Amino acid sequence: MLKPTNTRIYIIAVILLIGLSLSAQLNIKVGYEYNRSNDAVLANLISKYNAERKSISELEAPLNQAKNKSGVALGLRYRFYTAAIEMFAHRYTGDSEAIGNENGVNFTDKISTSNLYYGLALENQFGIFGFGASLGYETLKFKSKISGSNRTREFLDQKELASRLYLNFEFASDKIALSIKPYYHFSLGEYDLVPFKGELIPNVDVNTADLVVKPTSWGITLILYNGAQPN
Repeated sequence: MLKPTNTRIYIIAVILLIGLSLSAQLNIKVGYEYNRSNDAVLANLISKYNAERKSISELEAPLNQAKNKSGVALGLRYRFYTAAIEMFAHRYTGDSEAIGNENGVNFTDKISTSNLYYGLALENQFGIFGFGASLGYETLKFKSKISGSNRTREFLDQKELASRLYLNFEFASDKIALSIKPYYHFSLGEYDLVPFKGELIPNVDVNTADLVVKPTSWGITLILYNGAQPN
């Protein structure tokens, strides 16, 4: 389900799509993004958390890595002949929770993760088929919510360079275009997961080298481009 924040973004974007009359080259972009990742470093830390929890409590549902994330994709694109340059911002989120019972008291430990990827992209388009690459910054955030509290606590917030390679299958009419973009996404920097370890398993020893991650993922974006489309 879409979160309230994402819903508000979609409403604003739709209003812009309806109300703006853009030039033949400039398009506003709004869409949906699905992202899939599976990182061994995160999986190892989560596995250690589950093992520690099982040793002191009954763990009914173990914590899992939030492999599936979804969110919104926004931006502006300028087209000239078969090439285009785009300024974009993509945000996608995912959640995971552990459920159990410790000394007769039920508990739920929830971890939320969000990625914000923003920057510039260059692409070429030949008919309905195209390809492109982007470069920008990606902010990775983790938040926790512990049983007995209505507050969430952010315990990791780090930004690194990232890049994306993608294909573009675009179907255009005179005033709007539908774009389907499968992609491969990879970080150019390393994230330090010491705060993640400190939040989940502060009393478990983990080698420092096992707390560094350079994540990769794949996914797809479904995008509407508003404005007059090139012939």
